[in-house]
Amino acid sequence: MDPGAAVVSRTPTRPVQVRLPEAADTFLSGLAHELGTTKTQIVIEALECLRQQRLERQMEAGYRELADGQAQIVEAGLAAGLPAIPA
Repeated sequence: MDPGAAVVSRTPTRPVQVRLPEAADTFLSGLAHELGTTKTQIVIEALECLRQQRLERQMEAGYRELADGQAQIVEAGLAAGLPAIPA
């Protein structure tokens, strides 16, 4: 079990109802049985993975935007004849 899972399992929960296609519910039930855990724990872990994935994509896009901005500044400086800083 992931060390972070113990922290999540102690976090208060509340009942939530969702509708799943039969195949998704069958997969979820089978996975819970196979791993010896609950469907709730699997959904919590899957949502955490999705949250982390989205955060990484947002950060990657932000870094790419910063790099593009820095490249434009460098190009403008070179075009203006400013000296380059040695690496």
